[in-house]
Amino acid sequence: MYWDVALWSARIWAILSLANGQLTEQEKATIVDMHNKLRSQVQPSAAFMQKVEWDETLRVVAEAYATKCIWEHNPDLEELTLGENLFASLGPFNATKAMVDWFGENVDYDYEKNVCPVDKMCGHYTQMVWADSNKIGCATHLCDTLEGLDFKATILVCDYYPRGNFDGQNPYVSGEPCSKCPENLPVCEDKICVRENLFHPSEEPDVTEDPTVLPERSHWTTEPVDVSREPTDVLVKVDETGNEKNTKSHGSKMESVSSHLLMLIVLALVL
Repeated sequence: MYWDVALWSARIWAILSLANGQLTEQEKATIVDMHNKLRSQVQPSAAFMQKVEWDETLRVVAEAYATKCIWEHNPDLEELTLGENLFASLGPFNATKAMVDWFGENVDYDYEKNVCPVDKMCGHYTQMVWADSNKIGCATHLCDTLEGLDFKATILVCDYYPRGNFDGQNPYVSGEPCSKCPENLPVCEDKICVRENLFHPSEEPDVTEDPTVLPERSHWTTEPVDVSREPTDVLVKVDETGNEKNTKSHGSKMESVSSHLLMLIVLALVL
């Protein structure tokens, strides 16, 4: 009940704040499908990996925050117990490029040591392939001025539940693909554990570039994160030029998400 009320309240706030830059249905499908395609390609292979599914509640949370046009992570992530990835595009938004860019951090991530070089970032990748994260909701917003970067850009906010990037943990357990599928996900499909009655879309996403071919990334970074020291950080990325900053959040239970979200949305509406 509280979750339904929170979702209803968040939708009102999002509608009131709505402007240009919404994700199309095709872009939503591309984000989900590319997450799942790339999750099946992790190296070393995952003994257990599950698909992510679109979650409308997370989309509403992401949209409400994206409309604020702030180049910082949502300060309420700790209370909402969500993971988050950010991306900013100076030109037309391209969902495929954003996903490939996040996943491209795998070249710098050392799974065995669970570390990143000090001058690199891997947190987008680790959250993207975090095996226990199975829900995602994203939103974009075209900001005339993106606070923190001070120029016009389209910001992408993707929220994940359950959150990933826990201190001292790898994003997944390595091993023979599907060798540790749980009873509720007994079928192995493209190296991912799925339900027996999982719906299979008849159409492939509109992918214009091979996600296994990682393009050269042009952006500048600050405060690189060593995964072994600060794997709880969720990171932000800017396409072409821009800044990156970090924030932290900690996991708990889904019930707390609804109550905190309801309180935050109601306060926003009142204020």
